Amino acid sequence: MKEYNGFIPPCGIYCGQCPNFLRTNNPCLGAEQHCKVRKCKGIYGCCKEKRGHNYCFQCSVFPCNRLKKFSESWMKLGQDLVLNQQELKELGEKRWLEKWNRKA
Repeated sequence: MKEYNGFIPPCGIYCGQCPNFLRTNNPCLGAEQHCKVRKCKGIYGCCKEKRGHNYCFQCSVFPCNRLKKFSESWMKLGQDLVLNQQELKELGEKRWLEKWNRKA
């Protein structure tokens, strides 16, 4: 894990624990570049573009099946995206990042 202080994606992934961010050859630059530029049609498209939210927890159907399904792949990497969303709501962005960065 490595410290990350950039854009938090709508799905609530902490980039500092993402294998693509951590790789040495051609690493991902984090959600600031990856999510904002790429604008995936999945979670980002639904949350930001379709519903106008910053995070999934702001949606009336949270946690939806799309987030739950996407979250399954991140569980093995130590991130429960539904829990991440709940903590984002409770802590706010700054304190949420501080919490994760203390682990890094």
